[in-house]
Amino acid sequence: MEAMRAVGYTVESAIADLIDNSISAGADVIEVQYDASETPFISILDNGDGMSPDELTIAMRHGSHNPADNRDPSDLGRFGLGLKTASLSQCRKFTVASKKDGVVSARQWDLDFVQSTGKWLVIVPNSVELETLPLYTKLDGMHTGTLVTWQDLDRLTAGANDQQSEMTEKLGALYEHLALVFHRFTEREEGLTPVEITVNGLKIPSRDPFLKSNTFRQPLEGQVIRHERGNVRVTPYILPPVSHLSKDEIDLAGGKEGLRGTQGFYVYRNRRLVMWGTWFKLVPKDEFFKLTRVQVDIPNTFDDLWALDIKKSAAFPPESIRNRLKELIPHFASTSKKTITYPGRRKANNKFTSLWTRVEPRHGVFRYEMNSEHPAIQSLSLNLDESGKKQLQFLLGLAGEALPFESIYADMSADSRPSENDETYANILEIAEQFLKLVEGNIDQVLDIDPIVRHPTLHARLRKELENDR
Repeated sequence: MEAMRAVGYTVESAIADLIDNSISAGADVIEVQYDASETPFISILDNGDGMSPDELTIAMRHGSHNPADNRDPSDLGRFGLGLKTASLSQCRKFTVASKKDGVVSARQWDLDFVQSTGKWLVIVPNSVELETLPLYTKLDGMHTGTLVTWQDLDRLTAGANDQQSEMTEKLGALYEHLALVFHRFTEREEGLTPVEITVNGLKIPSRDPFLKSNTFRQPLEGQVIRHERGNVRVTPYILPPVSHLSKDEIDLAGGKEGLRGTQGFYVYRNRRLVMWGTWFKLVPKDEFFKLTRVQVDIPNTFDDLWALDIKKSAAFPPESIRNRLKELIPHFASTSKKTITYPGRRKANNKFTSLWTRVEPRHGVFRYEMNSEHPAIQSLSLNLDESGKKQLQFLLGLAGEALPFESIYADMSADSRPSENDETYANILEIAEQFLKLVEGNIDQVLDIDPIVRHPTLHARLRKELENDR
C-alpha cells in the first residue's frame, strides 16, 4: 500500500479521479471542500446513487473490478483502483461514507493502522467519528450520496510552516484543471443534464478549448474511424487567428502553454477529457498548426488498446487508429496554415488584395515581394515617370529582401494580439479613406485590402464612417 502511493498522481488528477466515480454514480451536484486552518482535510461530496454496506466494502477493496470486464458505456472507471490509489497518493487516512436506502455506512483506510497491526484491515468508523467529518451532516440530510474525506495529508502539508498557504498553493491549479477536464459535463451538451461542480463553494466556470462561441472559428468535416471495439469519432476545429481573439480567449484556448503548446488532439473517454495538446508524436508541433484542435471521442471499450493508465491522464492510440489519424493531420493543418497566412480573408472572396506575395522559384526556396497590383502601389506608380518607376521597383525589392523573418516568427510564437485602440482606428480610417478614392467608392473592396482586412473588428465602424463621408 505504501508503494502504491507513488503511482504519480498530482492532487488535481487525484481529485478528478474521485469525481469520475461521482459522475459514474449519477451525481449532478459535486462539492469539493478543503481547509488547513486547524486539522487539514479535503472532502468530496456528491448526490449520486450511494452504496450499501456490502457495496462500500467491495469499493474499498484494491482491484475491486477486473479491467478486462465489460463496463457500462457511461462508466468512467476501469481498474477498480482509482478511489484507493488516488486518495492514498495524497493522504495516509481516508474515509468513505455513503447513504443508500436511508442507511449511512462508512469504511476507512488508515495506513498507520495497517502498519501497526500488520494486517490488511479496513476500519468501520462509529457514528461519533462520522459526525466529526466535514460535510457529514449534509450527507446525512440527503436522500442518497457519497462523501470521501482525506485526512493526514502528509503529501500536501508535510514540512510546511504555514499549512493553509501551502495547501492553497498546491491546490492552485485545481479550479482550472477540473473546469477543463469536465467541461463537457458542466455544459449542457447533447440534451444531457449538466453536472454542477463547486470548489470551496465556488462553481467551476465553463470552459471550451474549441471556442465554439467565436463565430470566426472553423469546424471542419468530421470523421468516424470504425474498429471492431467501437467507433472513434474525430471532430476537427480551426481556431480563429489571433487578431480575432480577445485576450481572455487566447488565455482560455492556450493557457500557460500558449496556443502553440496546446495544439493537437484532445482525447475524450466517455466525454471526460483524458489528455490534450498532443500529436502523439505523429508530427512535431508547428507554428502553422497552432490553431488546430481535434476532438477525439473514444468509448471505454478501447481502454487496453489505448494503453490508458490508472490516473486516466495518458493514452496512446493503437496502430490502426494512429495510422488513420496521421493521414488526417495534413487536412487539418493546411486549413490552419491558411488561416494564419490570411487572417482576414473571407470565404468565397476572390477579391482579397494582399500587400505581400509569396514567390517560390523552386521547391523549398521562397521569398516575399510587395504586390505591385496593390491599389496604393498602383496609384503611386501612375504618377511617376520611367526613372521614378525604376526607383519604386528598387525600393519594393529592397523591402522584400530586408523582411525580418526571425523577428516576425518570434512575435507570432508569442501569441500576441495587436491592440485596436483609438489610435489604431484613426490610422486605419485614414488608410481606408485614401483607398476609397483609389477604388472609386467601392467600400466592400476597401475592406478587403491589406492591411484593412486584418482588422475585422473595426469593419462595421469603418463602413459606417465611410458611408457618411461618401
